[in-house]
Amino acid sequence: MFIRSFALVVACLLFCTGCPSGPSRQGAGTTDPEIAQTVHDQVTNFVTAAEKSPRSAKGGLDLMLESLEGASERGEGFTKVRDEAKKLQSLYEAKADSAALKSQMESLQAAADALTNEAS
Repeated sequence: MFIRSFALVVACLLFCTGCPSGPSRQGAGTTDPEIAQTVHDQVTNFVTAAEKSPRSAKGGLDLMLESLEGASERGEGFTKVRDEAKKLQSLYEAKADSAALKSQMESLQAAADALTNEAS
């Protein structure tokens, strides 16, 4: 009788409080260098695609910015890449000339390159 009551109390406590938490989900399994490489690859792929098809670049930039928002919490280098992408987005929205867009894409690529250099 005692064991049954004890098991019932333990089951109720476990049900009410939940299982002990596992490792933190934020950044679990990934390191900053891995994420830096991923961000660098995203930027490089975007810049390459934008050079080939400038008209579709705005949509690709919007998608990339969503992912850069999450990565920006990891540090200053990630924030710099996000900010450069936002500047490029504002140039697209202002319908800037191709020279200004190209210059900003180069700045974005340089920020991504610096990110992988400091993460290495």
